Parts: sequence; C-alpha cells; structure tokens
Amino acid sequence: MFNRRSIAFPAAVLLVVGMTVVMALSTILTLALLVTTQVEDRMRVGPYEFAKLLRETIERNGPGELKFPDEIQSSTLMRMVKDQPSFWYIISDATHRISYGPVRQGMDQKTTDTTVYSESLYSDGGQQFMGVRIAVSGREGTVVEVGGISLSTPQAIWVALLAARSGGVYQLLTLILGATTTAAVLIVRATIAAPVRRVVRSAEEIDGLPNGRQLPCDSTPIELMPMVTAFNTALRRIDTAFDSQRNFLSNVAHELRTPLTRMRLKLERIQDENLRRGLIRDTSRLASIVTTMLQLARLSNQSLAFTAVNLVAVARAVVTDHAPIALSRGVNLSLNAPSAPLFVYGSEDAIYTAVSNLLLNSVQHATGTNLVTVNVGYPAQVTVVDHGPGIPPQDRNSVLRPFVRGSRSSHDGTGLGLAIVAQVMAVHGGSIALDDTAGGGATIRLLFSTKTL
Repeated sequence: MFNRRSIAFPAAVLLVVGMTVVMALSTILTLALLVTTQVEDRMRVGPYEFAKLLRETIERNGPGELKFPDEIQSSTLMRMVKDQPSFWYIISDATHRISYGPVRQGMDQKTTDTTVYSESLYSDGGQQFMGVRIAVSGREGTVVEVGGISLSTPQAIWVALLAARSGGVYQLLTLILGATTTAAVLIVRATIAAPVRRVVRSAEEIDGLPNGRQLPCDSTPIELMPMVTAFNTALRRIDTAFDSQRNFLSNVAHELRTPLTRMRLKLERIQDENLRRGLIRDTSRLASIVTTMLQLARLSNQSLAFTAVNLVAVARAVVTDHAPIALSRGVNLSLNAPSAPLFVYGSEDAIYTAVSNLLLNSVQHATGTNLVTVNVGYPAQVTVVDHGPGIPPQDRNSVLRPFVRGSRSSHDGTGLGLAIVAQVMAVHGGSIALDDTAGGGATIRLLFSTKTL
C-alpha cells in the first residue's frame, strides 16, 4: 500500500504504533484502576481465576475418582498462591472429594447445591478473603471451591491481564485496532496525498515562459510551504537569467537589421557582377539569420496570449503572403482546407510563424520541386507537403534543434526554421511529425492539442 519513500509511510507507522501503545496502556490502566479502587474485585480476581482453571482442567483417574490436574502445578497462578498459608481449594462431586490447605470452616462436607456460581466474604486470622464456588458444566454435582488467596496489586493486575487474554479481549482489541488502523491509514494517505497532488498539478501547468505560472501559496499546507517558496524563488531566478539572455538576443538582432539594410543598398552599387552577387547572397543569409533570431526572441520573450485560432484562416494567410516569394523561385503553392473554420486554442502570431517557417523551409530547401501543398485537416493539424529531396530518418530529430540543417539540404540556410516550429508546438502542447512524401519529398505535420477547446 505504501512505498517506504512515501511521506505517508512514517506517519502511518507512527499511527499504528501509537494506537497499539495507547490501547495497551489503556487496558492496563483500566484493570489497575479496578483492582486498586474496588476491594471486592481485587479479592475476587485470584480465587475466581483459580476456580475457573480447576473447572476447565479437572481430571479423573482410572476408578473414576477426582484428580488434581498436573498441568496446574506449573501455571503462573499456582506459583503465586501455593506458598500462601491461607490458600485452599475443594473439588467435590456426589461421591468424591479432594481438598488442599486450611479449608474454610463449614465447607468440609460434600454438597448437593446446584448453584452455578456463588461467592462469599469471610475473615481468617484478622484478614478478609473471598471464597468462590463454581459448578463444573457437563458434570452434574461437581463443584470447585477456592479461597484464601491474597494478591498484591501488581499480581492482581497480571492475573487480570491473563484472564483478559483467555476471555478473547485481546482478539477483540486486535480486531478493533486492525479496522481502525486500516481506516486511519487510508485517511492519512488521502490527507497527505491530496495537497501534494494539488502542488504537482500546479507544477505541471507551469509554461516556462517569463512571468508564467508559479506554484500557488494560498492553498499550500504549511508543511509544504518551504518547498513551494524555494521552487518559486528558483523560477524567478531562472526568469531573470532568461530575461537577460532574451533581451540581449533581441537587442543584438534588432540593432543588426539597420546596418544590414544599409549594407545591402551599398552592395548594389558594386560594378563587378560576380562579386556583387556573392556579397548580396551572404548579406541576405545574414539578414535571414537576424530575422529568424528576432522571431525566436519574440517567441521566447513573452507570455503568449492564447485565444481561439482558426487554422484555416492562418494557413490561407500564410499561403497568400508567401505566394510572391514562391513564384519567384518557380514554386506553386496549393491550399487544401475545409470550408468551415477549424479552431485550436493558442497564439495566432506564433502559429502563423510556425506555418510560415514550414512553408518557406519547403520553398527554399526542396530543390527541384514545383509544388508545395498546405493541408488543413481534422482533428487539428496543418501539413506541408513538398516533392524535394526529403529529410533522411536519421536527421529528423537533429533538424528540430537550432542551427542544424539536413544532410540533403543544398540551400545555405540558418538551421533555425524547424527549431522555431518545434518550439511553437511545444508551447501549444502539440507535436511535429516528419515523414516521407509518396513519390519523394518531405511531409511535415503539425499536430495541435484539442483538449483545451
């Protein structure tokens, strides 16, 4: 039921041990109270328990005469009373009688009394005793009489404890302890686990963005507050460090755009065509890297505002906006989408950026293809299909990391496009799947989560 590393395990163990100790002590204290405050109860314990012991073990020899049970000689009770000078007992039936000790006066005759149980107080040598008479069940006319027993308080408590054991009290207490422990353990487990689960659910909802979710403090138990406070402090420190890095990245990329634009204009004046073309290509690549870094910085540097986003409308906007670039490269764009809106919960700008990067990636890298198709389908997915060289299976994990390009890519790209797409899908709780296109090429599918719709 419990793992030893569970925080509920020591609590359950302490609960069981504590309940056991309390029940044992309460039993002992109750018996001690009875034998110390009730004089008759204290005097009754010894003779009554010894009479019961005789009644349950009485024997007869071959001729049918009564015989004192040998096993009683080694009993705890016999060891307590055998040296007491006033101790006596009588075992008798209609024809036989055996006795021991200074039998109480007036009880030395056989009796035909059929009373099941009786007791009486008497004095002997200035000391008061109790005599007990018990009829032996199943043996009509056989009785056991015991008296002259004087026990100290500890002895009386001990004998009472032995009597409770034989009377099934301990079994009852064990049953009660087991039932109570089971119920209490379940309650302890639920009581401890409930707030921990709430903290875990809150931790799972942390989005990792700046000023994002933190673990709640208002509903957290006091025992978990140090952990929650330390965790939130660590999150704030991480946010501070990430803010510095993101701001640096964003500022550098932004500052580079203006000089790059000026550089491009100046390069157009170079008379040497080959030199001009090479420099413009390098400058364009650098500008593309700066633009992509800005996109990455914007995605990482803000908590995205999530709303209902129509994937059909976003895909149509991407295809429309990038049609001129595709046509300039001799690539036709095609959009297959349902007529009805298809909504997901997310950031429209981020989703636009992801689909845009996928489309540009196919247009730029799929050398030899003349058609790139964008499909929008149910339950919530956008697929970009090209007929270029494709992405080898061994490259499909690595190309989702920043600055990594596929081994078949002939275009001198930045290696950031698919990394941005993967980051957008991670923020939206979705995934990206890379497959082969039938007949050759790459099929890249964006699978959005629909659980929050």
